[in-house]
Amino acid sequence: MTNRYECWAPPTGTLSRRRLLGGAGRALALGMAGPGLAAALAGCSRSRTRERPRLSTDLVRGSLRVALDADIETLDPAMHRSRQVEAVVRNICDGLVTRDAEMRYVPQLAESWRMEGDTRWVFTLREDVEFHNGDSFTAEDVKFTLDRILGKIEGLPPSPRKDLLGPVASVEVVDPHTVAIITEEPYPILHKQLVFQEIVPKAHFEKVGHEAFARHPVGTGPFRFVEWRPGERIVLERFDGYYGGSPDVPPVAPAKLSGVIFRPLEEAATRLASLEAGDVHVVAAVPPHQAQHVDQMANVHLASVQGTRTFFVGANCARPPFSDVRVRQAVRLAMDPEPIVKQFLSGRATAIPGILVPATFGYDATLPAPRRDVRRAKELLKAAGHGDGLEVTFDCDANDKSVAEAVAGTLSAAGIHAKVRVWKSANLLNQLRRGERDLFLTAWGNSSLDPSGILPVLFRSDGYSNFFGYRNPEVDRLLHEAERTLDNAARSRKYVRVQQILHRDVPTCFHYVMEELYGVADAVENFHARADGMLHMHDVGLKSR
Repeated sequence: MTNRYECWAPPTGTLSRRRLLGGAGRALALGMAGPGLAAALAGCSRSRTRERPRLSTDLVRGSLRVALDADIETLDPAMHRSRQVEAVVRNICDGLVTRDAEMRYVPQLAESWRMEGDTRWVFTLREDVEFHNGDSFTAEDVKFTLDRILGKIEGLPPSPRKDLLGPVASVEVVDPHTVAIITEEPYPILHKQLVFQEIVPKAHFEKVGHEAFARHPVGTGPFRFVEWRPGERIVLERFDGYYGGSPDVPPVAPAKLSGVIFRPLEEAATRLASLEAGDVHVVAAVPPHQAQHVDQMANVHLASVQGTRTFFVGANCARPPFSDVRVRQAVRLAMDPEPIVKQFLSGRATAIPGILVPATFGYDATLPAPRRDVRRAKELLKAAGHGDGLEVTFDCDANDKSVAEAVAGTLSAAGIHAKVRVWKSANLLNQLRRGERDLFLTAWGNSSLDPSGILPVLFRSDGYSNFFGYRNPEVDRLLHEAERTLDNAARSRKYVRVQQILHRDVPTCFHYVMEELYGVADAVENFHARADGMLHMHDVGLKSR
């Protein structure tokens, strides 16, 4: 790529609508580099105190610009539990398995797989696949990637994605294009879990180290990494040597776009103003109340699909007052999600009785729908020693503030006075994982549509994101057995029982699932909203101007 220098650097931080639509604000999105601006940038003096290489004009003009709803903290596929990180990284690094737009599991870097007995999975790998640095993809890279996540590589930090591999015990290289994955016990969903593990090049990783790799990842995906300026942009460029991707997701060819520029714009108003100004092509996480407005913008349309992400009110079961199940039951009885969903989410969400969305395997359709009973809620509070009412802090992130305030209003009728406190998403998530919040509104995605993708993570005693301090030995046992049972009917029964126990114990309530909403410029071709929230750009194009 041509090495040029830029004479203007985009500001960091949140932008007001006026600033965004001004001359410098419009330039920061990088993609409006018409002839005048491109010439001005190319002619900048190189005498700046701090010169930085800038992007080639061809890449800027030919790139799709995407506004994310949150910043990212790493580009290392093994060191996150973030949907935003995965949405970006999946364009750089492919996995053994992927999903098509209908959420079906299909081979990607693997050509096929088979089981030998109950605990040995053998994967045949694609040949003639190269990483972006020219290294050939082999079974050694698969073993290194999975061993690293399992914590078997000395000197590397533990991966927060280890639990996604369940009872995987070891990885064996059979030959350069065959790898065996051995589990301690039967694990019928291994192929589903491999969707979440992107393959990295062993030799290159060992050469540069994990810290450098997290800043400059190398994969086999349709786009290669170019630049990351935290808080500003992540720039990817088409990898012309791409093998084409899964044959089950045509077309099998290099990407159509010259590149993709991801920009973290956490405030919804800023994202939408940028879309309306033409400074970005795709906006993630359109607020439901803004969906109609987006659909009425000139040269823009709304893309939507039923999501797989459950929103819920959670309670800290490990300390008072919510360590008393009667208080948790009172919270559930004090509110009804249906009218709040209709009023504050513009009908773009569906209230559900439990944590699983209806399309999930093993979903219990017999769970009772939420039913508000303020009188009974007051009785339970009184029995729990809170007859004079209860004052609590109710935590949420900025995107959920209006819903949290509506929930707080309904709680007050039962004598639960909840003060809403708003956080940035990442800050709230870190506090939840440390068990520091008592009552909160948050969400968890389960794009696998298998209970193993959410129930063990949230409700097993040692679950990675057990925000609730919830401990139930029967739930632990059932989850363990369900993950290792090859009989689907038996698995389903165990998951149904877990859902019934959770309904009784009430670590969560006020569940709803939202549509995934995107604002998309009409110039974008073949972009489809995906239920899993991923931003696969391999097949997306831009109409010529």
